[in-house]
Amino acid sequence: MQTIRTFLVTMPFVYAVNVSAQTSYFITTNKNWSAVLPSTCAACTINVSTGVTLTIDESVTCQNCTIQGGNISMNNQTLNIQYFGGSPVTTTFSNVNFQIYGNNGKVIVNAPLSMSSSTLTFHDGSYFNTSYKVDMVSSTVNLYDAATMYSTGGSSTAITLSDNSRINVGNGSKTSTASFTVSGPTLTMFDNSNVTMGNVNNMYFNWSNYDASTAHSTNAATHSYSTMNNSLNCGGSGQHSCSMAAVYGPATLTTAGAVPGNTLPVILSGFTAVVNSDGSAQLSWETKLEQNSSRFEIERSAKGAGWSTVGTVQAKGNSATPTSYSYTDGNPLQGANYYRLKMIDLDGSAIYSDIKVIATAAVSHISFFPNPARDFVNVTLGGMSAGTVTVRLINQAGAVLQEKKAQGGTTVTFSLQQCTTGFYVLSVMAADGTHESSKLLISRM
Repeated sequence: MQTIRTFLVTMPFVYAVNVSAQTSYFITTNKNWSAVLPSTCAACTINVSTGVTLTIDESVTCQNCTIQGGNISMNNQTLNIQYFGGSPVTTTFSNVNFQIYGNNGKVIVNAPLSMSSSTLTFHDGSYFNTSYKVDMVSSTVNLYDAATMYSTGGSSTAITLSDNSRINVGNGSKTSTASFTVSGPTLTMFDNSNVTMGNVNNMYFNWSNYDASTAHSTNAATHSYSTMNNSLNCGGSGQHSCSMAAVYGPATLTTAGAVPGNTLPVILSGFTAVVNSDGSAQLSWETKLEQNSSRFEIERSAKGAGWSTVGTVQAKGNSATPTSYSYTDGNPLQGANYYRLKMIDLDGSAIYSDIKVIATAAVSHISFFPNPARDFVNVTLGGMSAGTVTVRLINQAGAVLQEKKAQGGTTVTFSLQQCTTGFYVLSVMAADGTHESSKLLISRM
């Protein structure tokens, strides 16, 4: 019989659940790693709530980890990703926005890495090293400023990009010296995935060919493309001389081969998504630079895959000054809403922004009404696993004010007459460790 242990961590809105040998941490307010997680986190699942930032404030090690949701930030620290045990275990980033800063910021990956609907952005002189296979699905690696990515190993440590994944070497700035070096692994790209070099000082270096296919399936046959004897952006004013194994920008490695120029019609300096008081979703973004930009298509998804266009905003076109844009989605989905911008150039080429996630009042497994609430709130447990679940009302100090047991698929009611105005958390946990939480506003107005 499986034993489940639940305990509260002393910091507000952070708690861990141990199911068998796996420990799950739930980070629901902004926290430093050192305050809520061990410096070596083994067999950890780290869940960061939407809009919450987990700051890595010391050099840490993650062994057999899964990191899900929210934001992660690191400045001049090192994240070591490892596995322990007899065979390599994949570390997973799912719906994560990870920002790495500082010349000594390092992410060193000594285990297989899977990225799904995630963005890793390296600033300053930060460093990204992988020595095992890397699978990117609907994900982006941004190498800005003087950041570098260095991938080593053999052909079995493949780097695979699928479902519109990208590795951006440089952000269009002429001063960027970012680079991406592949030494041994096979680089393979599917559907509309690509690697871009933004300027003449941004470099892709690989002695071997890269493989590509326009097919969506990662099992499809690929075509091999050589970049060894290319003459792109070589020998001109301010450009490098042609050298073996190096491709300088502006250039793009596509599923049809290497082409001059890059598909960066705009440079974004910000993209946010928030829920308005009326339940609509407000998207805002700003461009630092636009070159022949046509329009922005706003795409939405319930799960971070299977996107649909919900709106279009015309672009300014050409601009070297900051330009602000916004769009309101008046009918967001119930529960999780994933948004991204499709930035389309006048020639029809396009790139995608980072992915932003918001949750309306009804998240994927728990819905509640009314919100804001006054005297009571009803919590419906549709979609939770069968069996008894625990429903908790938690205040901002992390104290459990009320707790009820219920069966999945039913509705429970909490009396709120003793609660003061403010934000609270409704938390639902199933016997198998599945957890959902969302904010509730109690208002006496």
